[in-house]
Amino acid sequence: MPSPPIIIVCLRRPRNDPSEVRDDPFWEFGSFGCTGCHAGNLMHPRRIQELVGCRMAFAQGGPLGFRLVYLTPPVDVNEHDHVCELVWNPADMPFRYPSAPILITNDGSSHFPLLKAMLESGHCTTWEGQFRSNFRSRRLPLPRQVARQLSTVYSAKRRIVDDEMICETYEQALPWPPPQIDRNRRGSYERRLGVRPTKSPCARSRTPRSRCRSRQ
Repeated sequence: MPSPPIIIVCLRRPRNDPSEVRDDPFWEFGSFGCTGCHAGNLMHPRRIQELVGCRMAFAQGGPLGFRLVYLTPPVDVNEHDHVCELVWNPADMPFRYPSAPILITNDGSSHFPLLKAMLESGHCTTWEGQFRSNFRSRRLPLPRQVARQLSTVYSAKRRIVDDEMICETYEQALPWPPPQIDRNRRGSYERRLGVRPTKSPCARSRTPRSRCRSRQ
């Protein structure tokens, strides 16, 4: 039986905005997407059912490069009135950002050689810039061999973790804490699902794509 497809999802970093909370994904409830931020690409309502049975590989960027903080089990889809949501079970907590497997850093470090090989043919001149270019809005699954290596390496690391490597609270999966930390996660989750936003909640976070710098 073939393994489930794996799709890399780039998570943005907390921005310097007093109102920034960065609450999604809701790891505690096995949920992603209820802010509506990915409705224009990965989770477009017209194509959302294509994601059923796929696994999401959450890539978090930061000063230590892009790290694989979590790889979901096969996901299902909840289509709410105003937003689509990916859900999975069990709802385990992710790696803390510094402890997560390395997808790529600008010095070329990676725990996933086949993924790194995918980046070598790109036009950006930094590894992290190329990773961002490849996966920022991509919804296609990884090639089968790359996906198999990603799953194998991630699963092996999850088996040998100690408690200090796994998040106790959601903000520990981020490269630095957001200006506001959500201490009522269930209330925020239920509010996201129950209130229709008047505009895209991520509209203010869209910034021009940074130029690539020379690869070291």
